[in-house]
Amino acid sequence: MTLTGNGTNTQKAYRIKKSLRELVQKPRPKQRKFSITLPPLPHNDHIKEELAYDVLYECQRGSLLVGYSSKTLLQFDPNPWCDGNMSFTPMDISNYQLPDPMWEWVSENWMIDMTEDVDEAGWQYAFNFHGAVWRGNYKHIRSFARRRRWIRLRRLPQITIVQPVVTKHDLIDVEHLSIPDTLLHRLKKCRLDRERLSVFNSYDYDLQLLEKVDEYVKLFDFESSKYKFLSHFFTKKYYSGIKQVSLNETEIKAIQSLRFHRDRQNILNIIS
Repeated sequence: MTLTGNGTNTQKAYRIKKSLRELVQKPRPKQRKFSITLPPLPHNDHIKEELAYDVLYECQRGSLLVGYSSKTLLQFDPNPWCDGNMSFTPMDISNYQLPDPMWEWVSENWMIDMTEDVDEAGWQYAFNFHGAVWRGNYKHIRSFARRRRWIRLRRLPQITIVQPVVTKHDLIDVEHLSIPDTLLHRLKKCRLDRERLSVFNSYDYDLQLLEKVDEYVKLFDFESSKYKFLSHFFTKKYYSGIKQVSLNETEIKAIQSLRFHRDRQNILNIIS
């Protein structure tokens, strides 16, 4: 409030000056995290099969000169193809592998996910890739990043192990076989690793089984099955009351046949 020469009161406006640092560090309201859900799984019998979606994200960055492209991604941007968590993956829709040979594809091809907020081609836009709110409409100068989600449905059928019909000829052959030969004979008739593990687990532990353990391992197709077989085999041996284990030549060959050093080391830890 100031007093002028003619005795009238006039009011002067005051402005509060703020530094540039205070304006930059001004707290901003938290943005609502954008999350999208997968389409509902088709109706199925969960006892007979298991269904799941595989997800891949296609990422591109926009440029005023060349438009949107994966070749214009910056160093701190995600890869052109990411998994469902927007993390690095070396695979894309042309070379994606199922997690296990037991799974099979339900969808013939990969499909663009058109659920939630996307444009007519399935793209979502944002100012950048990290910590952004994704939207389905393009906004000029605010849509330098875009991503598109691809999905594909797979299923895991529940395989029922059918006991083979044993003929009279088979019974005659098996009766003249020793325990290791009988086990080897049954394992060779199995088609899947799961069936071979089931056959081995049905046998009671016997020292005679040590004779052909290296031949048993060769019958399994996958590394994970070989490791399960040997770990179960040596665990049975450990709990059979043998205080000091002395590996013979066949057991050493069986352990060395494992492809991964981690698996070999775990087997040795079980023995020790």
